[in-house]
Parts: sequence; C-alpha cells; structure tokens
Amino acid sequence: MKIMNRTGRPRLGRPLRQGSTQEEKIRREVAILKKCNHPHIVRLREVLDDASSKKIFLVFEYVELGEITWQNDDGSPAMPMDYSRSIFRDVVLGLEYLHYKGIIHRDIKPANLLMTKEGVVKISDFGVSFISGLSGEDDEFELAKTAGTPAFFAPELCYNNPDLPRPQITNKIDIWALGVTLFCLLFGRCPFTADNEFELFNVIATDPLVFPENPNVPESAKNLLRNLLEKDPEKRMSIAEIKRHPWVLDGLNPIQKEHFLSEELLSR
Repeated sequence: MKIMNRTGRPRLGRPLRQGSTQEEKIRREVAILKKCNHPHIVRLREVLDDASSKKIFLVFEYVELGEITWQNDDGSPAMPMDYSRSIFRDVVLGLEYLHYKGIIHRDIKPANLLMTKEGVVKISDFGVSFISGLSGEDDEFELAKTAGTPAFFAPELCYNNPDLPRPQITNKIDIWALGVTLFCLLFGRCPFTADNEFELFNVIATDPLVFPENPNVPESAKNLLRNLLEKDPEKRMSIAEIKRHPWVLDGLNPIQKEHFLSEELLSR
C-alpha cells in the first residue's frame, strides 16, 4: 500500500486546479498504473479516495519478498550472476511493455524492483513516471526535470553546460538506469559515485566506465554494460538489442528463448 497526502485537494477524477502539483502527481501515477497489465509490472488493485480523509491510499498486489537485495554488508554483490541475469530479463520485459505504452518510468533502480515468492520480479513505484498528455506542462519541459534518483540519472539529465544545446530526453534514460541497475547487481556498487550531487552529475556526464575487479563477471556482461551505459543516447542500446544480446540469452532453452523474444505480452 502507498499512502499519499491529499492536503485538502478534491477527489481523483475531478478537474485539476492549474498548478496543483501534488494532485497532478497522484493523478498521473494512478492513470499510468491503470494502463498497465503485465506480469513484470506491479498491479494497482484499488484506490481508496475518501473525501473526508487527508490521505489517498493506493492498494497494490502483494509481492511477498519485497525489494530485491543486491548488496551484502561488506559491499559485495548479494547474488550469483545467473540470478542477476534472471532479474535483469524480467525488468527488460517490464520496460519493453512500459515503453510500448508510451510510459517512461524515470526511476528504475534495485529498490523499485520487487520479487514474488516464485522469483518473478516486478517494476514498482511510478511516482515520477511520465506519459505524454497527462501533465498540464509541455512534455519536453516535464521530461527535462531531474526526477528520480541521482546515481541512476542518465548523462542527458546531468546537463550543466549552457553553451551546449540541451539534449532531448527520451525513454533512453530508462535504458541507462537499467544499465546502472545491472552494474549494481553484478558488482555490488554503482558505476558512478561522488561526494555531492553537483560532482556526481559531472562524473556521470564525463567519466569513463570502469569495472571493479570481479573474475565472476565475463566479458560478455561487460560488453552489455558498455552499451547500456553509453553516454550518447543515440548510440545507447534499444530494448530489442538488449533482448538479443548473447549474455542476456545465455542459459535459456529454445522454448524459454522464444518466449523471452516474443512480443505477445505487449498487446495487453
């Protein structure tokens, strides 16, 4: 369940007052969730919206194991590579569906990945997600806002040079965050770190990708990460390319591979 402050705003479904940011955020999240019907997206079950209450309650399906654990206390990765690969595949399928629906999640990270007792991973928390037409603001202006978690921001969100044209923000920011998430799963740390947010933005935008020592991570996984964490969004991998990468497909039998590469779930 997610509890959100109403702070005196009218019930969902009624016309929005211009500039009511919190209400617009709630409306956008609910609208996006209602569009989603996919095994790797957490399901919204009910919206409890009592006009006499200061709170709005979003009731979700129960995902038994909660957030995935990706880092041990000593900073090492918390799971074997094959397990990380299975999680990654689930997130890829969920993202493929969101992008097909015109939704940009904007906050893909391990903390927003929930696991069922069967080991199925679901993308959660659509509080900063975007879909065209729901905001009263211009889409490009809305997408240029730095919503989400800074360590997972794509370089195009770390724009800090007024002498250069502002880069266009697309769903490729989710691909970058997916790459950061995979890096976390495989190495137990984020690829880019700094002492403060300003420095972090500069590091993300300019520093090369460096892999920590881990003999368990093969070159094929590093190749995938280089293409996910490509600083130029035009050159960054697409979902279709990710799905066919050798490391992603490794270990799948022919039936599993056919199911993974299928697009039948997109029509839901």
